[in-house]
Amino acid sequence: MTIYTQPPLFDVEIAPRWADQDSLGHINHVQYFSYLEEARVHWLRSEEMLALGGFRLVIAAIALNYRQEWRHGRSLRARAWVARVGNSSFSLRQALFSDDGEQLVAEGDATLVHVNEDHRPEAISAAARVVLARSLIES
Repeated sequence: MTIYTQPPLFDVEIAPRWADQDSLGHINHVQYFSYLEEARVHWLRSEEMLALGGFRLVIAAIALNYRQEWRHGRSLRARAWVARVGNSSFSLRQALFSDDGEQLVAEGDATLVHVNEDHRPEAISAAARVVLARSLIES
């Protein structure tokens, strides 16, 4: 498990739904991707990100490692740190924790690309780089 000492880029509480369970009674693994997407959207709609004038992102790659089962009835904490910043893309180290933040449930990396209105890669602004740099972790 990676130890995260930097403050997260975001920390969003996610409440699994009853329908997210599979036939074994635990949260279906594919739902974790939806939870992380929900957290990223929440972050993109934050006042800080809206003040940047829009930050259009597309997912270029995403992966998760599952560390333990999770069941309906307890919330999860979706957190992310910045692992790398390039010209038009950056990588997030995303993680889902127990509601108290003590147990790691899943973690993995996502590469996001900043795009313009035509969905072509566009350089990340200096202001956005400042926001991303606050939660940059050392590889």
